[in-house]
Amino acid sequence: MKRITRILLFILGIIIGLLVLYHLYLSFLPEIKLLIHFDPHNEKILVEMVRSHGLEDLIFLFALNTIAVAIPGLSNGISSVLNGILYGPTLGFIVNWISGILGQIILLFGLQKLYNPKRFEHSKIYKLIMDQKYHQLGLTAGYMLPFIPSATVAYINDLVNKPFKKRIIPITIGVIPMAFLYAYGGDSILHFNLKRIFASVAGFLVIAIIAILALIVLHKIKKHVKKI
Repeated sequence: MKRITRILLFILGIIIGLLVLYHLYLSFLPEIKLLIHFDPHNEKILVEMVRSHGLEDLIFLFALNTIAVAIPGLSNGISSVLNGILYGPTLGFIVNWISGILGQIILLFGLQKLYNPKRFEHSKIYKLIMDQKYHQLGLTAGYMLPFIPSATVAYINDLVNKPFKKRIIPITIGVIPMAFLYAYGGDSILHFNLKRIFASVAGFLVIAIIAILALIVLHKIKKHVKKI
């Protein structure tokens, strides 16, 4: 029964996401046409058109980003970059950050209802994080790495932290770096600023390296403490 429910919810989430995406496509069709036939002289016009959209499209993008985070297997990268394109690095970051937190919370509660988190106790990522002296730092690093499935990190968060307040801390901090980079990168794409685009890619790599190193260092610290 739970398996059927999971499948139905997954299909429903995709359908809702596609409908939201279609609405955004219709809303931004003039900008898409201008972008296809782009002329450097029209850059200012394109930016003004893109940034002229109001609260309705902001709500739809917020919903799309939340859905993409909440459904395992989907990626919120495209919607997060779109937020940067449409609303700039500051507002785009805020939308990415809040919708990312909300999506992770929905994912966490959904997994509690539909799965048994203990099935992940034998996973390598669980063992890696549990081997850390500071579990919260390990979880935060896990949320910072986009190539680690968010469902896996959510499972581990559920196993490690029982109080909801403790669960929300690594989520709130962990989604910040990518929320900003996606928004910053999206704004750079709109302005065709190659330096800023390369800076966004470099920032992504730096965050990934720092998060991985943090896990390794914390693991070694715990091993060292055990020997003392």
